Amino acid sequence: MIAPVPRCCLLLSGLGWLPALGWAWDASAAPLASGDAEAFTPTTIVRSEVNAVMGALHYEGSAVDGSANTAAGSPLLNAFSVNHDIRFTVDTSFTGRDLFRVRLRSGNFGPSGWFSNPPTPLSRLDVAFEEPLCTAGHDGCTRDLVTVNRAFLQVPLGAGIRLSAGSRIMQLDMLPVWPSLYTDAPILELFQRAGATGVYSRRVGSGFGLSWQPGGPWKGLSLAYATVAPRGNVGVPAKGGLFAASGGQTNTLQLAFTRPNWNLTAAYTRTAQGALLRGTPLASQLAAEASGGGLDSWSLAGYWQPAAAGWLPSISTGWGQDRLAFANYPVAGLSGVLTRSWYLGLGWSDLLGAGSSLSLAVGAPTHVSRLEGLDATTIDDTGLAFEIATLIRLSDTFSLTPALFWLSRPRGAMAGTASLSEALLTGQGEGVPSLSVWGALVRATFRF
Repeated sequence: MIAPVPRCCLLLSGLGWLPALGWAWDASAAPLASGDAEAFTPTTIVRSEVNAVMGALHYEGSAVDGSANTAAGSPLLNAFSVNHDIRFTVDTSFTGRDLFRVRLRSGNFGPSGWFSNPPTPLSRLDVAFEEPLCTAGHDGCTRDLVTVNRAFLQVPLGAGIRLSAGSRIMQLDMLPVWPSLYTDAPILELFQRAGATGVYSRRVGSGFGLSWQPGGPWKGLSLAYATVAPRGNVGVPAKGGLFAASGGQTNTLQLAFTRPNWNLTAAYTRTAQGALLRGTPLASQLAAEASGGGLDSWSLAGYWQPAAAGWLPSISTGWGQDRLAFANYPVAGLSGVLTRSWYLGLGWSDLLGAGSSLSLAVGAPTHVSRLEGLDATTIDDTGLAFEIATLIRLSDTFSLTPALFWLSRPRGAMAGTASLSEALLTGQGEGVPSLSVWGALVRATFRF
């Protein structure tokens, strides 16, 4: 059984599993009778989505060098830019209860301010994509390539248990519950991680997962395990492989309870060295450059929504904490790091007309809250993020989303420097540079 879906997606209802779009499969549904299974015709559906983003960033603060148009040693990405993201998703079902998905994707966000680029990597948009990246030193790198972004299979094993496995699968594809309703008009990527970037890392790679959603008196409960290795396709043990520390393994446990209008979810993730922790540059670099251990992350998140659309918004919130437990850190004397994050998202459905919505979110991106082993055990790495967006649905296939966002301290303690040592050891006194960024954009979305 599946919740009501838009008309453009009704053909997928036979699959019973739509994780990429936020719908959950009801494991309590009765299994198909043998005759029904034999009568089912394998079905393949192709869906396309094109996102175009037009807009610009505006930087403020004492760290900005107006004459050179730089901050913290990096050029400001404040030109008006136009970028695109294109996705072709092919879904096939052989029995009506399984799913084989292949997604092709292409984008050109790599050199823009909407990607994870300095000086403000937190200004990354949820739709920002480019693969492979053309970075410094890659002469002759070809842009605008179409790559395989997903390739995985999901099959039921009976008794509410489902297996997911693939060579290109995202962590979220294997989790049966997404503890947020703040997804109608996603703008900043940091608000699409349920307030916990360490737990919901959204890593893509080789992996597998199991989920359990019982029926009867336990209906609404779900338990899931997922593991993903971004470098799981590498055959050299020192550089990658599944179940190898060098593979960047991410292991997630999720326990959730869901009712028709609310959800509460707890989750834990253990990430090996080379962790991708989307947060302030201080938090991200410490996690990425540490070795000989792992990153432990916890999350508590959930949502509530009114029984009918109106002036009362849906409320989504989440909190996350991460502990860097490594033997080797990129700064001498450092023995441990604690980071935190949170968010609150409000969404009004059909407020401006059928199919349109208004969304507003505020939160603190992942930031370093405590240091261990150094003379200074605390550091001012905090900052706030805010966004407001309006999705205007002009037809079944086309919508516009004007949006505005603000990051008060997107570089946290590293507003005026690109050096970890300088930020940790000398960046706590008076006169620390300031840096904030505004973003204004319009996102056009075509679905067909």
